[in-house]
Amino acid sequence: MKNIIWLLFLVMTIFLGCERQKGFDAAGPISSHLVGKWKLEKVVSSTQTKVGEQIGYSETLECGNNQENDYDRIFRDNILDTTYVWSRIPGTDSDAKKMTVLVNYRGGIKRFYKIYRELGKATTLEASAYLPELEGSADTLKYYYVQMQ
Repeated sequence: MKNIIWLLFLVMTIFLGCERQKGFDAAGPISSHLVGKWKLEKVVSSTQTKVGEQIGYSETLECGNNQENDYDRIFRDNILDTTYVWSRIPGTDSDAKKMTVLVNYRGGIKRFYKIYRELGKATTLEASAYLPELEGSADTLKYYYVQMQ
């Protein structure tokens, strides 16, 4: 009996001592939740919110990998507008508890994402603009995307 209690104590100690890495959840790196196609639903500034046709264009964000690089492709009115390639050094900075991802792109550009996942609803992304540096101006414009099925 004493050996069983000791074994249980040892297993529990090991299990409780294992801490997940900051940017990982049970499915792996949370940056993988960005992969897919996303439709721009609204743009929020400090003075107004534009929804749908008020924005003035349709936008689709495609996050993916082409066997060489991770990328973001922005399609405006169904035409490829811009491609941003994710930087490997520095890579992404993620926080699984807050469900946030800071993506660094080649050329020194950065974009901050917050992922909202709710059972039974489409995943939503809150994103900053693509910025040369993240500072106070990152919060002045927010883009909200909904995952396309």
